[in-house]
Amino acid sequence: MASTLHSITRPRIARSGPWSIRIGSLLIPLAHAAGQNVVTVLGLRFMTDSLAISAGTAGLIFALVKIYDGFLDPTVGAWSDRFQSRWGRRLPFLFAGGLAMPLGVVMLFGAPDVGSILLTEIFVTLALVIHASGYTLMTIPGFAMVVESSTDPDERARLMAWRTYGNAIGALLGSTLPTWLLGMIGPGRQSHLILAALVGAIVFGATLAAVRLLRDAPRTAPRADIAERRGHVNLWQQLTSIWANRPFQVLAIAHVFLLFGTVIGSATLAYFTRVVLKVGDAMLGTYFMLSTVAMVIAMPVWVFAARHIGRKACYMIALAVYGINHMSWLLAGAGEGIFGVSARALVGGFAGGGMILCAYALLSDAVRYDFVRSGERREGAFAGITTLLDKLSSAAALAALGAFLSAMGYVSSAGGAAQAQGARAEWAIMMCESVIPALAMAGAFITMFFYRLDADALVAEEMPALDPAPDPTGEPT
Repeated sequence: MASTLHSITRPRIARSGPWSIRIGSLLIPLAHAAGQNVVTVLGLRFMTDSLAISAGTAGLIFALVKIYDGFLDPTVGAWSDRFQSRWGRRLPFLFAGGLAMPLGVVMLFGAPDVGSILLTEIFVTLALVIHASGYTLMTIPGFAMVVESSTDPDERARLMAWRTYGNAIGALLGSTLPTWLLGMIGPGRQSHLILAALVGAIVFGATLAAVRLLRDAPRTAPRADIAERRGHVNLWQQLTSIWANRPFQVLAIAHVFLLFGTVIGSATLAYFTRVVLKVGDAMLGTYFMLSTVAMVIAMPVWVFAARHIGRKACYMIALAVYGINHMSWLLAGAGEGIFGVSARALVGGFAGGGMILCAYALLSDAVRYDFVRSGERREGAFAGITTLLDKLSSAAALAALGAFLSAMGYVSSAGGAAQAQGARAEWAIMMCESVIPALAMAGAFITMFFYRLDADALVAEEMPALDPAPDPTGEPT
């Protein structure tokens, strides 16, 4: 749509400095993490406890939207690989996502009372589709830009650390801030609309700032023959081509386990604190705040450790610690003190930071490995396939959670407050917060034994393969 703009635009010579790139790399995940976390943490519970949608139906809606969004991801990734404009390949997508995601958040938590459960279900499905589309438009180009920014794996790891900082701050703004707000003003529908407007403003503002900071960041260009192939994107060809990358295969399988466990644990926590621990949303907000603080503080530790003992080893350590921490919830019960909740929050945040940093640092190595082997610039396609797997994993987790809760007799309501739940429903919530996430982390841990890519060897192979072609906007690569 904007492919002709570059032809009338004079090349810019301004360059984003390293700090602009790092801060911009932080703001992108801050924006989409804030918008995503508020839906992940509170969305399912809002639908069951405020809109009277059954747990099984709510989980199914989430799952179907995730599947739609997952198959949108490779298309957006490939499109952004071939897109040309005076702002480069990625920034227009980021801006569009920064508009759509806040709109979806406000529509979901501001769902009107239409007097019909069916119409309410249709409306929230539309809201989630808009929200998920915005998330895709932000995450895929955002990750691709980091991969493009440097050929140095250590610098990419530093940028991944900045992304992890952004994810942590976004998680704080999308989970702690809203739950504290609900603790102060109550769990009613008007309160959810207020928190949605606040989070939406944060998402939009952070996106605008990121676009401004990254507008002159280093860019790569697709090969001329690739750029000419601008027609229909064949999803199956993308999948088979990218799946041939063995390091990516292993990371993708591990990532499926990781996402299944973290999503089901995060979505369950709002139920767990209310039904099992029998504490208010303020405690839930405190948990996310401490978890985020631990994640941020731990990041230099993980960066140092990754440099000295390797990304793979750090990833596996983080997976093990995260899984054990979730298993410890089996020892918790009604009236759990602040010390126990805080300790788990700190340990979970520490391990979660390591998982995010190492997973995406390893993934960036696998994407560079593809360039060395094929000579093609397919960062967006890899980001799209990765996010497709993320969404399918999340869909499976949310569908399983909703179906499990329904089967165990979870009682929905329209009042926003906690309803009395039976012993079977409480047991199901306990399993979804403890054993199931721990088993998922164990699956990822075992899978990583099969990862073999050596980052140092990759650098040696990559240097003669670097593509010197100029960006069509006039920017040097």
